[in-house]
Amino acid sequence: MILQQEMRSPKRSKDKRSSILYNYYAGFSPEFVEDVVKRLEMNSDAVIMDPWNGSGTTTQVAMRMGYSAIGFDINPVMVIVAKARLLNCTSVVRKRVLDNLESLMKMGLDLQTNRLLDDPLESWLEPESAECFRNIERSIQLLLIGTKYDVIYNTKSLSHISHMASFFYLALFRTLRKFLTTYVSSNPTWIKIPSSKRARIHPSSNEVYEELQNQVYEMIDIVNFMGMDANRDNSQIIQIERASSESIPLPNSSIDLVVSSPPYCTRIDYAIATSPELALLGCSMEGEIKNLRDHMIGTPTIINERSEIRSEWGQTCKSFLRAVEMHSSKASKSYYYKYLIQYFDAIYRSLQEINRTLVESGYCVIVVQDSYYKDIHNDLPKIFCNMADSFGWTVLDRFDFHINRTMAGRNNRIRKYRSSSMATESVLLFKKEK
Repeated sequence: MILQQEMRSPKRSKDKRSSILYNYYAGFSPEFVEDVVKRLEMNSDAVIMDPWNGSGTTTQVAMRMGYSAIGFDINPVMVIVAKARLLNCTSVVRKRVLDNLESLMKMGLDLQTNRLLDDPLESWLEPESAECFRNIERSIQLLLIGTKYDVIYNTKSLSHISHMASFFYLALFRTLRKFLTTYVSSNPTWIKIPSSKRARIHPSSNEVYEELQNQVYEMIDIVNFMGMDANRDNSQIIQIERASSESIPLPNSSIDLVVSSPPYCTRIDYAIATSPELALLGCSMEGEIKNLRDHMIGTPTIINERSEIRSEWGQTCKSFLRAVEMHSSKASKSYYYKYLIQYFDAIYRSLQEINRTLVESGYCVIVVQDSYYKDIHNDLPKIFCNMADSFGWTVLDRFDFHINRTMAGRNNRIRKYRSSSMATESVLLFKKEK
């Protein structure tokens, strides 16, 4: 019962959704991370990591509390979002933001550039509108990053992108999203591409710049509301970078605490969910986004049909997989079984990396959610505990939160197999023993 006393839920409360800089489906509340760190009484020199950093809640809270913070995400969009959250908005910085906004708008309007060949933004926008967004993006780079323009998506490391530059990239992400609401489907994690060029939209440059200005002012208000001011200690390590959880670029035994939530086993396509932002970073909506999807955990695409069930995954996982393989419904064996093996293989490899980077007696706090395949329960919390046991980790605590609304609940066909679409979100506290 180490964590449970006075612990706030990891779920973000509805009344605070309006204060979110970037509405990412995956994520937990800042209050939850703060409670975890306080409850575990971490030393002041502790290093906290999130290998699935997403929108950057763990790194933002850790930095605000004075700890060194390291976060990784394979999706460059989320790396930039997480960096933007770390902008230390003192009154001096707020003035710099507004000065930079004025300079960016002037530079973007003055730029005389050729259109980007096969600009992925033209998947949704008419060429003139795409060029307007691209010129603003070029201006962010020329004013806040470097002397020449680079396609950010093709850059392996994003360490050169400052919190200020990330803030303006996020403002541009939000501006683009404002114009693409018509393409958001009933599934909030999926955005459609127009079936014909005639269906693309054509916001004017005045509309785009006006919306960009609105977004920057709104973001400043959100940052103020969130209390983002932080007094950085020179000894603090703050690193947010592009990397896979299956290959964490850190030395052995370098992390004291992991607080994270891996992609759930629900086939949410997080690459498609961020496809407009990826397009703004120069990611092709054909080959390059397919490659990113293939390398993300939980992707609905099948890339490794040779994966095999490993004994380290535990009996619960093996029994679940065998039940799926034998299920009578269509594609159970030909697709879903392969998808699930691929998912568990990636999760186990990621836990191996977490184990490698954790110090002895280090802690790992993971938020996971169970799910169903048809009528078969996928007890993901128990499977994580079984996998952790293979490393010799100890389960110090677990507590559950029941969720009434899930993505599965949007699918009426589940009623054929079960009456409820409720799920259980579990907080698992592990300790790496000596």
